[in-house]
Amino acid sequence: MKDLVCLDALRAAIQEVEEAEFRCREASHMLANVRGELDRAVEQAYEQQSFAPLGELFDEEEAALAVYEQARAQLASAEERWRGVGAALAYEKEQMLAGGWSRERLN
Repeated sequence: MKDLVCLDALRAAIQEVEEAEFRCREASHMLANVRGELDRAVEQAYEQQSFAPLGELFDEEEAALAVYEQARAQLASAEERWRGVGAALAYEKEQMLAGGWSRERLN
């Protein structure tokens, strides 16, 4: 017999998506801040014709971009899990309404 999806699993998947969305927004803001700082530094370096100090900012941007891309990947994974749990729950409900499973087996 097939195990049924628990509503707690759906709640956990929703919470995982919400947390991943938060981390993604946080990473996006961090990346935007670093890029803004980098843009200002490039402009200042151009005016002063001194580009040596930019290397560290480019490294910061690269690190922030990596964090952002990882957060986006985690969000996509969490959303995929949430959709899967939701689909399984919808299937179970359909089966219950069609008389395929007893109410006692549903969580």
